[in-house]
Amino acid sequence: MFARENNGKWCFGKRYKDPLTDKWRTVTIPAERNTRNTHNQAQIILDQKIQKKLTEITGKLPQQDNMTLGQLFNTYWTEKEPSWRPSKKRTYKNSYTIFLNYFGTDAKLPKLTSLMLTNHIDGLIHEVIKKQHDNNYKGSCNIHTVSGLKIYYARASMMFNYAVRKQFIAKNPFEDVHIKWPKDNHLSLIENKYLDDDELHTVLDYFYKNRPILGYMFEWQYLTGMRFGETAAVLIKDVDVKDKIVHVTGTLDYQSSFNRKDFKKQMIPKTDSSFRNIALSERAIQIYKECSQNKKRSAFLFTDDDGYPLGVGSANDALRNARKYFKSIDKVLSTHTFRHTHVSKLAELGAPLYVIQHNVGHSNSAITRQVYLHVTKNAQEQLRNKLNK
Repeated sequence: MFARENNGKWCFGKRYKDPLTDKWRTVTIPAERNTRNTHNQAQIILDQKIQKKLTEITGKLPQQDNMTLGQLFNTYWTEKEPSWRPSKKRTYKNSYTIFLNYFGTDAKLPKLTSLMLTNHIDGLIHEVIKKQHDNNYKGSCNIHTVSGLKIYYARASMMFNYAVRKQFIAKNPFEDVHIKWPKDNHLSLIENKYLDDDELHTVLDYFYKNRPILGYMFEWQYLTGMRFGETAAVLIKDVDVKDKIVHVTGTLDYQSSFNRKDFKKQMIPKTDSSFRNIALSERAIQIYKECSQNKKRSAFLFTDDDGYPLGVGSANDALRNARKYFKSIDKVLSTHTFRHTHVSKLAELGAPLYVIQHNVGHSNSAITRQVYLHVTKNAQEQLRNKLNK
């Protein structure tokens, strides 16, 4: 490093070699005086400027040789997060939080081995299976199914693929992780993801008697195929009573605040196909009329007694707490169950798959197709049995 004076003003500078041209280049900064203190400060600033220029040229970060897991996540998240939808940010952040909490943000990337990752995933598999078979499970595992664990595994591996692409590490340690995945319990069977007519009426009757607003919302989901967040975000003005349609233009943003008073409509649905108009049945119109009384056009259609919308977390909690009253229903019970039930009902009525996909806002959903094919296959089997009698 050097210091130069020009007309009473000082500047510090430092040379570095351009890795592309092998030529020497110089960075400088001005200074008021040449003292030991300003010299030391200049040294730090000049090193940072040089490192920034080298990073711009090579794409390599300075800490790559000894990068920590926390540094990798921060770099990965900073690059990827701006292009992700709110719902994707939320689910990916949940996965990475579990991973970072387990290994620690200060874990060195070169120290993370395939054996460590294998043991981590095997441990989670054990917890998930225990959770599925023990109703009194008190563990801290936030992953509920083997399918959910596979998604968690894939997301963690994606971050390490990014690290390889950026040359932070030479190889993704997940490449040598070989997991023998168990099957999910019986609740993962496709027929346990939707309700039959009697089961639906049992659940809706319970909520209409004990929590009417959720009764309205769950039935609305069943009648329209809308997601719970989309249902919660419906405004009075989104429903066209004359043409009997609801305009789905967004979902409820309940992640930016824990206060329900601050919940607002997020005008970016989950997927591009989420923007849609759905035909409303007479029962759906009746629900609209009952829930829209004395409300402004800009108000939410579905609100609790305090006038504020409900988040999906509280709805799923209510379903979980009510399970003991539905002992004869040994099926998945979540807000998504009512969407799947909508799919099964339309399939039973002979509606084309593309119409159902439009209603649920999925142009390509494996679950939607599985429910549809399962119901239509059963209908064909029943018809064959009747013809054979």
